[in-house]
Amino acid sequence: MESESVSHLNAAVEHFQSVLDQCPVSHLDHTTALTNLAYARLQDYIRDDLQDIDSTTSLFRDALALRPQRHPDHPLSLYNLTLALTWRHNKRSTAADIREAAQIYHELLPLCLEGTYLRSIAAGANGVGHVIDGCDDIPIDASDASDEDIHLGQVVLELCPLSHQLRPRTLSNLSCALRSRFRQHGRINDLDTSIQLGR
Repeated sequence: MESESVSHLNAAVEHFQSVLDQCPVSHLDHTTALTNLAYARLQDYIRDDLQDIDSTTSLFRDALALRPQRHPDHPLSLYNLTLALTWRHNKRSTAADIREAAQIYHELLPLCLEGTYLRSIAAGANGVGHVIDGCDDIPIDASDASDEDIHLGQVVLELCPLSHQLRPRTLSNLSCALRSRFRQHGRINDLDTSIQLGR
């Protein structure tokens, strides 16, 4: 059964590659062909085929570039890119990928209408919840928290609604990062904010 589904995925990848080859950049269906090929390849990787996840991520980036902010499929393209980044982070533990996924979710969630399917999958445990968890696991050097660490903590906190189970840990991480930056640079606002978050 497993080999049959792998063979179906391989056939899908070959089919979508063939469709993309027939759709030059100027073709109306070029972006859809890019997305379909990238998604089929990602499904193959989810089954632990580690071959060339970087080029699949690039395909999703290319599709997003062709769907600017006002395009109706822009949110879906953002979501697809988060899937590839999260998958790559899970396999390689790359902090840059999970940081970028968090930034994209920060842009994506306000674009997803309540009650829509995209909102339900993006806001779910396997969507933004997984990214929040991954970001909270990024170690922050207690003696050297960077502005990037602080910014990421603020983004992740905005992704956590008040009732979210990971919110306390996110608050604690951001508070610690701000305390660290206060010790380095003496910014009283960092200490005040850290205390407020601790409360």
